[in-house]
Amino acid sequence: MSHNKPLLVVAKGAAKWVIFAVVNVWDFFESVLFVGGLIGSLMLPVVWPMKFVYAAGWLVCFFFVSKCIGKIEGYRKKKPKH
Repeated sequence: MSHNKPLLVVAKGAAKWVIFAVVNVWDFFESVLFVGGLIGSLMLPVVWPMKFVYAAGWLVCFFFVSKCIGKIEGYRKKKPKH
């Protein structure tokens, strides 16, 4: 299957660029999303106890997304550069 090699090279290059873009965009927006999400959840027009439930939900979601992006970034840093 030597005729698929150029397509594989292009696909790997595109995947590297997508991972690079996701990691760098996340690094840029991480602090804004963290603070903005907490402020936004406290500004919701609901009763006070629910505001804290939404804030806790935001922190849990934010934590899991941060871990996923961290794994992607670790994968990108582990790959040997040829």
